[in-house]
Amino acid sequence: MADQSEFTIADVAKAAGVSVSTVSRILNGKQDVAQTTRERVQQVIEQLGYAPHVQAQRLRAGKTRNIAIIFPTNYPGNLPHNPLALDFIIGGAASAGEKGFFFNLITTAITKHSLLNLYRSAQVDGIVLMQIHTHDWRVELLREHDYPFVMIGHCADNTGLSFIDLDFEPAVIEAFDYLVQRGHRKIGFLSLPEIVRQEGYGPAVRAWAGYEAALNQHALPALYREVGFADPDIFEGTLDLIDAHPDMTAIVTAHGCLPFSIVRALDERGRCVPDDFSVIGMIEDRIAELCSPPLTSIDFPSYDMGYRAVDMLIRTLEGDLVEPEQVLIPSRLVVRSSTSPVK
Repeated sequence: MADQSEFTIADVAKAAGVSVSTVSRILNGKQDVAQTTRERVQQVIEQLGYAPHVQAQRLRAGKTRNIAIIFPTNYPGNLPHNPLALDFIIGGAASAGEKGFFFNLITTAITKHSLLNLYRSAQVDGIVLMQIHTHDWRVELLREHDYPFVMIGHCADNTGLSFIDLDFEPAVIEAFDYLVQRGHRKIGFLSLPEIVRQEGYGPAVRAWAGYEAALNQHALPALYREVGFADPDIFEGTLDLIDAHPDMTAIVTAHGCLPFSIVRALDERGRCVPDDFSVIGMIEDRIAELCSPPLTSIDFPSYDMGYRAVDMLIRTLEGDLVEPEQVLIPSRLVVRSSTSPVK
């Protein structure tokens, strides 16, 4: 194949069977082009290795000052998104605004062509990726092409990559340690569905590893349900767990859900928090304080993680971060009113 510098926008248009103006509109991110046409043109761009000269020069110079966060509106396994995760976006937007960068939110499904085209058409200088898997094709693609990006989450192999993540495994262990120290032995665990963990979704994999470690460390029975974020799933999963193990005295939930459905299910079975049942969640402090009773929690600082991820990306783009920065936030247990010793 010829060097990409030998190809022009006219070559792309001819190969795709469209006009030059259509290719131009696609490269400039215009949305008034049919999806099938857009995909055909993007495929030709990929095959030719074409990058618009002017845009590519702007990209290399870092002049667009546009960054984006990839935030699919569905979690892996087609689960409905967790509303608390929106704090990642708010934190990221605040960080970008303070530094004079334009912040874009991308919620549509990403393909290899569309992901690369964000850079090649100079729509963005860099990207923050969310919902990271242990083996993530997006990460490998961007690493292969040496495009700047930062992860909220991390992979199995993070060589040369920058990321920020909560240290899920010790967080779950700490929650179980606290309950065991207060006499609890029958402790339930609510986590993401098994299929999500099998697909390698990082938080599900690492939270489950923490759960297994806690069971082994304290010789506890395995009492668990893997459920989605939707309130009915959490409610029914909690009821099922209580009915299967009526001597259970505590629950730890590790997927950042709002705990109201758990408390409602406990109330339906005549269990009172914290008088005869304890609950620990993994959510932000401000949400934990709003619960009734206020929830003992592993703090999940999603706003701060979004803010720091964008800051990390901008420092990379501006040449201030020359080595990869990898941040694992240690767990922080905040004791409130939803836990008590076994009666």
